[in-house]
Amino acid sequence: MSDNFPFQNPDQLQQWHQGIKDANRNNIFCHCHACGYEWMDSAFDVICIQCSSKDVESISSWQFPDD
Repeated sequence: MSDNFPFQNPDQLQQWHQGIKDANRNNIFCHCHACGYEWMDSAFDVICIQCSSKDVESISSWQFPDD
C-alpha cells in the first residue's frame, strides 16, 4: 500500500466507502447488450428488466460531467 494513504483512520475510510454507496444510489446507468434497453439502477450486478439477460454494462453516472 502507498505511503500516501489519504485517511487518518479506518472510520474515515468507512465514511468514504459510504459516500460512494450514497452517490451510486439511483445513479448507475445500465445498458443491456442483448436487447439494447437502458435504465438507471442502484446496483452493478443486475439482470436486464426487459429481457432478463445478464449481459449488462453498468457505469456510475455521477463520475461524468453533465456537459
